[in-house]
Amino acid sequence: MVTHWQRLLPFACFGFPCLTREAFAYDDFILRQAKSGVYPSVFAAPPASYPVSRMSVSVLSSLLARLSDARRPLAALAFGVMASALTPSVANAQSQTPVLDKIRDSGTIVLGYRESALPFSFADDKGQPAGYAVELCLRAAEAARQKLGLKELKVRWMPLTPQNRIPAVVNGLVDLDCAPNTNSLERQKQVAFSVSHYVSTVRMLVRADSGIRTFGDLRGKTVVTSAGSTGDRHVRRLKDQYGYRDVYAKDHGESFLLLESGRAQAFVMDDVLLAGLRARAKDPSQFVIVGPSLSIEQNALMLSKADPEWKRLVDQALATAFTGPDVIALQKRWFQQPIGSRGINLALAPSGEVRAAWKHPSDAVTE
Repeated sequence: MVTHWQRLLPFACFGFPCLTREAFAYDDFILRQAKSGVYPSVFAAPPASYPVSRMSVSVLSSLLARLSDARRPLAALAFGVMASALTPSVANAQSQTPVLDKIRDSGTIVLGYRESALPFSFADDKGQPAGYAVELCLRAAEAARQKLGLKELKVRWMPLTPQNRIPAVVNGLVDLDCAPNTNSLERQKQVAFSVSHYVSTVRMLVRADSGIRTFGDLRGKTVVTSAGSTGDRHVRRLKDQYGYRDVYAKDHGESFLLLESGRAQAFVMDDVLLAGLRARAKDPSQFVIVGPSLSIEQNALMLSKADPEWKRLVDQALATAFTGPDVIALQKRWFQQPIGSRGINLALAPSGEVRAAWKHPSDAVTE
């Protein structure tokens, strides 16, 4: 089957590396998003070392103008990423603070969020970004406004998934990702992380009547997790040992839907996120979090490695929030009190590990 991206690729070559089919998962899904005016869910860019002249960029622009309306939003983003990745301006190339410069020059900060990562980052009853990590990001945005001397700083939100968040940060599509991102050595090769804002453990969510309590009960069953998440690596690592079938959904909401509908028998993810998804179910009592802790996760905001000064500013904003009673109020609001019109309450008090992360802010990795 020839996909929409394969049809588009011949227009994007002209002698330099094309955007390959492998670089774009869920391409038909992405095109459907583009048709509805939503940014694509997966981003990629060719090697930054490849030289592209201004003429090449002009050619891409003219080609974009000739594309159909349905394809134009998606192609615009792809070509824009190529152009920005391959032809950085002299000013940006010399700048030691590219993210802060971009924020100052545009008067806008772009923040990434999740649509179903309650209570950290989710779309509320009105479809607006909300949650613990979202509020922390807004603190960082205010710190940027003050440092840059701006009277006003516009905030633009971009929904991301576990699968596309790193490319979005690397390519500069978002200035800060507001979610429970797990800080890991592997991910640090591509992006930077703030000091930890929470600490969670990876376990699994199952139906209460399933009889599943440990990984040994999963043989022959289907286990789901969200593609690109921390649960992803654990599910792949343990598959052969426990003999289950593995499925990788595009986000946490879809992962839970597979469990709820019976197409999967276990959902592996951070325990706090599992608790949030369970609380939003029609009948939360039908689901339980079980199994051993597969790992301890340092949850942090994600940002570009190219701007250490921006990271220092974000870290300072978080550390300031952690020093007083403010963080306790935030934790109670999102983890111990009813959320939204349905009154979802996770009833989760901060653990000793979480309190330690607040008391001694650090971006150290726990692996």
